Amino acid sequence: MVISDSKTARLFGDHLVEASRAFADSTSISAGIDFAMAQLDQAPYEARRRVIDVSGDGDNNSGRDVTMARDEAIAKGVTINGLVILTDTPTGWNSYHTNPPGGLANYYRNNVIGGPSAFVMVAENFNSFSDVLVKKLIAEFFQTVPQQRAGN
Repeated sequence: MVISDSKTARLFGDHLVEASRAFADSTSISAGIDFAMAQLDQAPYEARRRVIDVSGDGDNNSGRDVTMARDEAIAKGVTINGLVILTDTPTGWNSYHTNPPGGLANYYRNNVIGGPSAFVMVAENFNSFSDVLVKKLIAEFFQTVPQQRAGN
């Protein structure tokens, strides 16, 4: 979808709000990257920059190796950014998944993100997710806007 003004931005936001969330106790970041690559490859638009946004509260614990999916996307010139959502209280069944050794943000830095100007942002919990998401989208937007010289 091309988001070119406030009307199309609101329409896009409405689609996001209406979308259902599938959850089956596992996370396949690699499948998400693969799906996003298929969408980018089929897009009818030419873009100066192609970015995949990955947001999550756990590591890749389902599907193929996430670094393979990441590396294939980067090889095609795609940037992958991450937004990590920290879990306040890990439970016995998901503590490694949501709190891997070194922390989830480092897991994303080492295994998920990549490409030109890739970055990770951290939401301290699900309540702060929307604020961090807005900051992330703004950061991505301003990476794509050509800089004007002083005096222009």
